[in-house]
Amino acid sequence: MALPRRALRPALSLRYQRLLEPKSFPRAYSTPAPTRKSRAPYIWSAGALLLGLACGTGVVHTISPPVMPEAGTHEDRVLMLDINKRIEEEFKVKVLRGKCLGVTKALQGKEAGWVEIVSSSEGHEGKTELVKELQGAKGLGVERVFWDRGEQKLVCIIWLGGSLSGWPGITHGGVLATALQEKVALANSLSQPSSFPAGFSSAAKPQRLPGAGDHAKMLHPTEIPAEPAQLSFDYIKPTYANHFYTVRVVPSWEGGQVRMPIQGAEWIATLETMDGKVCVKAAARFERRGVVERMVDGRVGEGGSRLSELREWLWPSRQEQSWQA
Repeated sequence: MALPRRALRPALSLRYQRLLEPKSFPRAYSTPAPTRKSRAPYIWSAGALLLGLACGTGVVHTISPPVMPEAGTHEDRVLMLDINKRIEEEFKVKVLRGKCLGVTKALQGKEAGWVEIVSSSEGHEGKTELVKELQGAKGLGVERVFWDRGEQKLVCIIWLGGSLSGWPGITHGGVLATALQEKVALANSLSQPSSFPAGFSSAAKPQRLPGAGDHAKMLHPTEIPAEPAQLSFDYIKPTYANHFYTVRVVPSWEGGQVRMPIQGAEWIATLETMDGKVCVKAAARFERRGVVERMVDGRVGEGGSRLSELREWLWPSRQEQSWQA
């Protein structure tokens, strides 16, 4: 019996396999099947964009807060009411007003040393034109000033607004220098009440104004105090905006030294946080001649010039008469 031919060749050659494959012809109008695109890239892109917007907005509003309203506007008045309420609740303000009561000295029949400096009825607070432009919640809008007549010390609780920033969130050094200079000049003027006119001396006497829990108060001087002749500053740490700070002005023999001391400094001023950390130190020295001496010299000089004019008018010289003839 003869074996089949296929059994004799169990393994077909590649050529034979190629010949046995059916011939496939492409269709005339074949279209590729549509491929479904993945949505993952779009989802990741949208998520990254939203995360960037959220982080950017948070950084902008935290480091660089939005623009504060102008002084005198409705928004500014709302903020000022809130800041005044907050400063009245400060522990240091309550302690200093308690010292202004002077209960111990009142029992001893003595006059209290601490008084609160309040603005006059005319609304003049004795500030320079530069500081007047920085009023409101955005600047130096709120402060409470206290003066110790016995030890010649001044303590002020001051608000530094957000518009006083040089670097975002950091109060500008020039504003700090202006605030310290103003308080040093005020302390120097209060320590020499005789240098002011009689109206100030009579108005500056501590008085018990009517009201519940009243304490000793003193009217703010109506005249702008004299500026110091020399002033040096020592910036120790950054001063952040939108916070309350304490300004202390003491005589030079009670204050610490600064890195650039002034020879013969009369006053030492410090700017501190509410927990007592010093941010800025300043030393100041005033001219030896007081305000009264300068005023007297000016009036004497003016009176002398007027007297010479009167002499020339009453008794003209013969040379002038002959020259006019």
